[in-house]
Amino acid sequence: MSTLTRALAMLALAALLLGLLAAAVIAGSDHVDDTPLAIVFLVGVAFAWIATGLFAWQRRPANRVGALMTWTGFAWLLNAFVASNSAAVFTFAVLASNLYLAAFVHLLLAYPEGTLRRRLDRGLAAAVYALCAVGALPILLSGLPACERCPSSVIQLTDSTAAGNVGDVLTTVAAVVLAGTVIWVLAARWRAASRPQRRVLAPLLWSGIALVALVAATLTSQTVSGDQVPGILPLAGQLVFAAVPFVFLIGLLRGQLAQADAIGELLQRLGEASTGDLRGLLAEALHDPTLQLLYWVEDGWVKRDGRSADRPNHAYTPVELDGELVGAIIHDASLEPEALALVAAAAGLAMRGERLEAALRRSRARIVEAGLAERRRLERNLHDGAQQRLVALSLQMRIAQNQIAKNPERAAEMIGAAQEELTRALEELRELARGIHPAVLSDRGLQAAVEALAVRSPLPVKVVEVPGERLPEPIEAAAYFVIAEALTNVAKYAQANSATVAIRRVNGHACVEVRDDGVGGADPGRGSGLQGLADRVGALDGSLALDSPPGSGTTLRAEIPV
Repeated sequence: MSTLTRALAMLALAALLLGLLAAAVIAGSDHVDDTPLAIVFLVGVAFAWIATGLFAWQRRPANRVGALMTWTGFAWLLNAFVASNSAAVFTFAVLASNLYLAAFVHLLLAYPEGTLRRRLDRGLAAAVYALCAVGALPILLSGLPACERCPSSVIQLTDSTAAGNVGDVLTTVAAVVLAGTVIWVLAARWRAASRPQRRVLAPLLWSGIALVALVAATLTSQTVSGDQVPGILPLAGQLVFAAVPFVFLIGLLRGQLAQADAIGELLQRLGEASTGDLRGLLAEALHDPTLQLLYWVEDGWVKRDGRSADRPNHAYTPVELDGELVGAIIHDASLEPEALALVAAAAGLAMRGERLEAALRRSRARIVEAGLAERRRLERNLHDGAQQRLVALSLQMRIAQNQIAKNPERAAEMIGAAQEELTRALEELRELARGIHPAVLSDRGLQAAVEALAVRSPLPVKVVEVPGERLPEPIEAAAYFVIAEALTNVAKYAQANSATVAIRRVNGHACVEVRDDGVGGADPGRGSGLQGLADRVGALDGSLALDSPPGSGTTLRAEIPV
C-alpha cells in the first residue's frame, strides 16, 4: 500500500469517526426538531463530498481538486455540531458553520487545475475565508439569538441587539458583494474557455454559480425581511450543495466512458492500413479542435510539412516509441492526463511514420536550399574569378591588336601575358567544374577520383579499398562528395597525421568510411557541411554516422543502398 493510499484511508476513517460523533451530537440535541432527517442530511452530504474528494485525490494525486473537495466535506460536517447542547461547542460550531462556503468558493476558483493561479483568485478566496470566519460574530457577540432553544454564546459581550443588527447588515453587504464578484469571475472564465475546458468546467461551475447566487439571495432576504424570509431559498441552496459531488462524479465517469469509446475507436482506425489525417483523428478522440502535432528529428522540432517549429511551451504530451522520442501532442491544458497518455501510446507508431515524411520533406527542402546556395557560390566565383580574368584578357588582347603595327615588341609581350591569364582562367574553371562534378569521376570512375582526392590532400591519405566495378552514377557522386568533405574537415580541424579511405560493397550497400588519427571530438551539429552530406545520402535512402570520441580520432561512415 502506497503512502498516499494509507493517508487517504486514514482520512476516510477520520471522516467516519467524525460523522458518528456528529450523529450522536444531533441525536442528543435539545434544539433540533427532526433529528433523523438532520443526521441523514448533514452526515450523508458530508460523506458524499468526502468520498468523491478521496476518489478524485486517489485518481489524480498531483491535482488538488480532490483535496479541496475533501476539505469542503469536512467543513460542512462542522455544521452538525451547532446541534450541541454545550455552549462552548455550540459557539465554536456557529463560528465555523460557514467555512464550507469558503471551501466551496476556493474549489470553484481553483477548478480544474486545483490551484489559484491568478492574484485575483487568491485575493478573492482569502476575502471569502475571512468573511466566513467572522460572519457569525455579530450574532455571537450581541444579544441576537441564534435560535429559540440554542445555548448562549460564550463570547457574548452585550445584551444589546442594535450592534448585532448593524454588524449583521455589514457582513451581509460584504457577502453579497463577494458573491457577485465570484459569479462575475466564473462567468468570465466560462466565456474565455475553449470547448474542452467548458466540458470540464460545467459540472462544478454552473452548480457553483447557482449556489453562490442562492446564498446571496438568502442573505439579502434575511436582512430585508428578517424572520419572514421564505425557507425555500436556504433549502434550495443546501440541495444544490448536496447535489454537487454527485454531479461532479457523474460528469467524471461520463467523461471517462466517452473518452474510452473515443480512444477505442481511435485504436481501431489507427490499426487500419491508412490512418489519413492523424491530427484530425487525435483531435476527434480528445474533443480538442486546437490539437497540433510536432515531430522530433535530429536537429529539432518540425511540423509535418518539414518546416522548423519552436519548442513546445504550452500544454503538451511527449510521444515515445520504444523509448525514442517521436514527437509531441500540443493540446488543451484541461484534458485528462490518463486519456492523453493512452492517446500518445496509441499514436506512437503512426507518428513515427509521419515523422519520417516530415524529415524527408525537411531534407528535400535543405537540398533545394543547398542547391540554391551552391548556385549562388558558383555565380559569385565565376563573377569574381574567371569572368573578371576573361574580361581583362579581352581588353588586353584589344590593346595588343592596336599595338601590333606601332610597337610589335610591346604587342608580343602583351600577348604572352594574355596567354598566362588565359591559363589561370582555365585552371579556375576546371576547379569550379571539379566542385560541380569532377570529370575524372565520369571518365575514369570512383577509384581514380578518390585517388585524385588523396593526392591533393595536404596530409597523407591511404586508399584502402574501392570496388573494381562501377557503381550507379548517383551513388558514385554521393560517395565522392562524402570523401571530399570528410578529407577537407580532417585537414582543417582534426590535427591528424594521416587518414584512410575505404569503399566496400556489403549486403547490397555501398559502405564509405573515412578514418583519421586526429584529436576527435567532432561536433556533427557544427557547420552545414555534414548536414548537407546527410541530406545527399538520405535522398538515396542511405544513412550517415559520425564516431568521434575525444582523443581517439574520427570515423565518418555512409551506407547507401545499391
